[in-house]
Amino acid sequence: FYGLAQTGQRQWQAAEAAAEQTPPVQQKEYAPNKGAGGVMEMISKLIQDSENLRAEATKTEVAAQAAYEALVRDTNGSVEALQKEIVSKMDAISGAKKDKMQADSDLQSAVTELSDLAKSNGQLHQECDYLLKNFDLRQKTRGEEVESLQQAKQILSGASLS
Repeated sequence: FYGLAQTGQRQWQAAEAAAEQTPPVQQKEYAPNKGAGGVMEMISKLIQDSENLRAEATKTEVAAQAAYEALVRDTNGSVEALQKEIVSKMDAISGAKKDKMQADSDLQSAVTELSDLAKSNGQLHQECDYLLKNFDLRQKTRGEEVESLQQAKQILSGASLS
C-alpha cells in the first residue's frame, strides 16, 4: 500500500515540476522564407492555372449546354414537322384509297353496263339478221298479198277475172 501511495505522489510532483519548468514559447511573426520564393511562385502559378482551367471548363460547359438546347429545339421542330407530314400523307393515302374504291365501283358499273349493252346489241343483231335474211321472202309475200287485195277489190267492184 505504501508503495502505491509513493508512486502517485511522485507523479503529482513530476507534473507540478513540469508545469513550472516550461516557459511559454514566443511565436515569431510569419515571414516567407527567402529561399522558398521559386516554390511559392510555382504554387501561385498552379493556383492561377487551375482557376483559369476551371473558368474555361465552365465556359465550355455553358456553350455545350446552349448547343445541346439548340439541337433539342431543332430536333423537336423537325420531329413535329415530320409528324405533320406523316398525318398529311396518311390523309392523302386515305383519300386515294377512297378514290380508288370509287373508281373500282365505277369501273364495275361500266363493265356491267357494257355487258348489258353487248347483250342488247347481240339480240338486236339477231333480229336484224332475221329481218334481212327473210326480207326478200317477206317482200314477195307482201307483193302477192297486195296483188290479191287488188284482185279482190276488182272482183267486188264488178270486174271479171279473165
